Order: sequence, then C-alpha cells, then structure tokens
Amino acid sequence: MSMMKNARSSSSSSKPFRKCVLHIGTEKTGTTAIQHYLKNNRERLRRSGVYYPMAQDTDQTSQWEFVALCHHAPWLQDIGKELGVADAEGQQLFSNNLKQKLDREFTRHSDQDTLVISSEHLQSRLYFREEIERLKVFLEPWVERFEILVYFRRQDQLALSLLSTRLKSSARLEIDDIISTLNSTPKYYAYDEIFERWSDVFGIEAMRPKIYDRHQWPSQDLMADFSAAIGAPKLEVENTRYNRSLNRKGFHFIQALNSVYPNDIGDRSDTSRTALVSEVGRLFPGNFYPISREQAQEFFKQFKETNNRLKETAFPARQTPLFSDDFSEYPEEAEEISPDYRDAVLVAVELWKAKRKKAIPPLRRWWNLLFSRGSLNP
Repeated sequence: MSMMKNARSSSSSSKPFRKCVLHIGTEKTGTTAIQHYLKNNRERLRRSGVYYPMAQDTDQTSQWEFVALCHHAPWLQDIGKELGVADAEGQQLFSNNLKQKLDREFTRHSDQDTLVISSEHLQSRLYFREEIERLKVFLEPWVERFEILVYFRRQDQLALSLLSTRLKSSARLEIDDIISTLNSTPKYYAYDEIFERWSDVFGIEAMRPKIYDRHQWPSQDLMADFSAAIGAPKLEVENTRYNRSLNRKGFHFIQALNSVYPNDIGDRSDTSRTALVSEVGRLFPGNFYPISREQAQEFFKQFKETNNRLKETAFPARQTPLFSDDFSEYPEEAEEISPDYRDAVLVAVELWKAKRKKAIPPLRRWWNLLFSRGSLNP
C-alpha cells in the first residue's frame, strides 16, 4: 500500500493524483537514462507514492504517446507511423483508446500521490500553445495540479550531442553540414521561448526549471537530482549510460558505415544496424570535436540574449550565470570530419573481438598484432 494513501484520504478531491510531474526534457539532457530509471523501478517508486504509467508500455522509453494525442499532425512524423496514427480520425481514435486505458490504470493506482510522465518530445515537438493546452485538458481529469520539470543544457554541448545522434541515425556528415546544422535551427535553442510556452499554459508557479550540469546536482548525480524533483528517494541502481556520444574512432566508423549501410528497410528501421551502432557506442564512448574552441564559443555567444531572458524569468534569484564559460574541452583546431581508414579498421577489429571472445587465442593475438598497433596502412 502506498505511503501516501493516508495522507490523501482526507482530501475531498475525486482525482486519482494530487500532482502530475511532466518531465519535458529538453533533448540530450539524460532523458533516456531517466526514463529507464523510471521504467525499471516502477514498483519501488510506487511504494514511495510515485506512479509512472504503463498503458503504452513498449520498447520506446519516451512516452511519446502523449505527444501523438496533442500534436497538430502526428501522422506526418515518425511518431504517427510508430503508433499507427495515419490521419486526424486515427488520432482521435488513438486518444480515446489511450484515455480508456489510462482511466482503468489510474483507478487501480488511485492511492498514489504523484503521477510522472516523461518525454523529451513534449519539448521538441509541441511548438504551439494549442498543442500544450490539449495535453493539459487531456490530463486534468486525473490530476489536481501540475509541475513542469525541464533541464536546460548549454547550447553548444546540446548541438554536439545532436550531431552524434544524427550521425547514428544514418546521416553522412560533411564539415559544411555541421556548420549549417549548428546555425539552422536557432529557435530550437531559444530556451526562454520554451519556458514561456509552457508557463503560459500551466502558470509560472508550475515551472520547475533546472540546469543540466553535474556540478549543480547532489553528489553530481542526475538521478539523485531528478528523484528529489519528483519527490522520491534516490534508489540505488546500476549506473548504466545510454545514448553515449562517440569518440573519434567511433565517429569515423559510423561516418563510413553510413555510406554503405543505410538505416531504413522500407518503412522500418534496420534493427541489425541499430544494434551495431549501439555496440560501437558501447565500445567507443567519448567525445569528438568537429568544431574548434573558437567556433564553439561563437556559436554559444549568439544565445546570450535568450539565456539572459531565461535567467530573468526562470531563475530570478540566481546570482551566477546559468552556464559555465569553460570551453577548455574543445581543441584549438577542429578534429578531422572525414572518415579515417585506420580508425574504421580498428573499430571493426574491436567489434570482431567483442563478438568472438572465445576465438582461438593465437588467432586473436595475430589480429591484435595486425590491426591494434596500426600496422595495416591504407
């Protein structure tokens, strides 16, 4: 039985949950790790009065069904394709079915205090006030009040992480693509506008903004920070990293892979390729810097005004800058973007070794001698 049941028993409200925490991202702020944490610990969180719904419990960690029901045209995006929403009529049917499932689920768990919903797509795909209002109207029958939890990451770091994701999804990047990508979607990085859109609908008092910076979290632990934000104790779980960025070798391998092994098979993603890319990410995590320190600083400077406005509205009591001004992680010269033959071969060898751990030891030694010391020249 939930520890919160007695606390709520005297309430006259007939709604299942006292509070709903909407975790809306932003993208590239540990959302996948957070969603795995929520999904893998549903029962433990429930005992603390925190409920994470499972009506659309699929392999997709992000609860993007809540985006599909309120987006103005989900059938034009991958969300519609994945959830079977082909048109406006299909969206209404999907919304009705989801409402029925959630109503049954929430009734069974009405002893809980807090409902948590998590999807970074809420931030990245809901650009219109009407869409956000639609989400609020959909959830209000079950919720007494809302809190909007959102993490903001320094824009240059977000941009690099997005480039890594784009590469993994089968894009073949050239240096001109990288520069144009960095500069093509300024509104995506306009954090003050994101904050304003959501506060206009839910109210400034509902907003719970945070900075994605480990130095600003308890014990430099994102899960500890997130747990405190949703009113749950920090659970001791295995520290698993998801959606890792690639180091130089991994970046070059995927860059070369994209020219010969596309991601799509008809209307579906190639699961074998996805598994391969995931394994490369596991074996070659790290950072790759296709832009120089000066380029990163110049990119970040263009968001000075939007960040100042965000500070004024979202963090009015804060005395220090929102984001660190330390760019020392970047090299003075950008790293080479073109695939390196030797790097690609080295990655292939490591993949082979990971797959064939039981290979004959002498054969494994020959592969190490041949490849890992760079003795094979292009």
